[in-house]
Amino acid sequence: MLTEQLQAHTGLLIFLLATLSAIGFRTSSLYHPNVLMTLLFANLAQKVYRPKAAAGYQLLSGSLAFVLPILTTLILLATLGYLSFYPQWLGGLVLFLCLDIQHERRAKRIAILVKQQQKAAARQLLSAMVKRDVEQLSAMGICKACLDSLALRGIRHFYVVIIFYLIGGPLLALSYKLMLVCDQAWRSKMRPDTSFMKPLQVCLTILEWLPVRTLVLMMALTQNLNKTLHYLRHYGQFYRPGNSGWILTLFSASLNTQLAGPRFYQQQRFDNMRIGSDTPPEPETIALMLKLLATMRWFFLCALCLCWLTVNILTH
Repeated sequence: MLTEQLQAHTGLLIFLLATLSAIGFRTSSLYHPNVLMTLLFANLAQKVYRPKAAAGYQLLSGSLAFVLPILTTLILLATLGYLSFYPQWLGGLVLFLCLDIQHERRAKRIAILVKQQQKAAARQLLSAMVKRDVEQLSAMGICKACLDSLALRGIRHFYVVIIFYLIGGPLLALSYKLMLVCDQAWRSKMRPDTSFMKPLQVCLTILEWLPVRTLVLMMALTQNLNKTLHYLRHYGQFYRPGNSGWILTLFSASLNTQLAGPRFYQQQRFDNMRIGSDTPPEPETIALMLKLLATMRWFFLCALCLCWLTVNILTH
């Protein structure tokens, strides 16, 4: 009887094992595949990117530079899954490698450094989380950049990856994750408004559009729904990129603090609106953000398990 129950819920067990392992077990960057893919995307962009080339060339080369490596990886993984004796467990391993919350440990350290007035060390640690220029950031700017990164990475590298895994399996989740890795690798080499990056950004925007909005509205139900909707009307819908505006709006309303604003990339200022009418963040706000992310994560996983079990009971 127990064996039959385990076989019936193998998918749920693999999902939980992969997710809980990603939360509790921090893999080293020395052997994580993300490092190899980051180097691949960065070196590929360095070879084909021409800043002074025509927009048409940049659009074509930018499209091929992220599509071909991702497509090659997916073909290899699909072939390996076809030859594998346990393809479900292979999919669970892919999910484990795609989920990422290691930035939260850096954020905790940044909050401590800012409290101790060690802004130079905090900026150095922050530079590993964000791709914007951080050399001139004040203590408040460090906290705001850290919170922005926690919000955006927390939603995209965990919740959206899980949604794509549940909808389309490990290949869809991996495709999205590799696009995120590619976007981060290219942002360290070029400004985000270049034509070379536009095809990748358009694909990410289309993929994220519905999952991000669904997640934000669902999470707002457990936080501050009225304030979130108010901020969406006055700030979030005007923020660019739009998906990031929805995410930052949720956390600005939940933490009662101001997020986003102007930033610098490659020594050039990019104006963007601030989200929220509350006070700017402080180091204590980072600790509140980490607690909020942890609470939301466990609530999300419990809700998914209940839905999974309910569907299986009703269908059997």
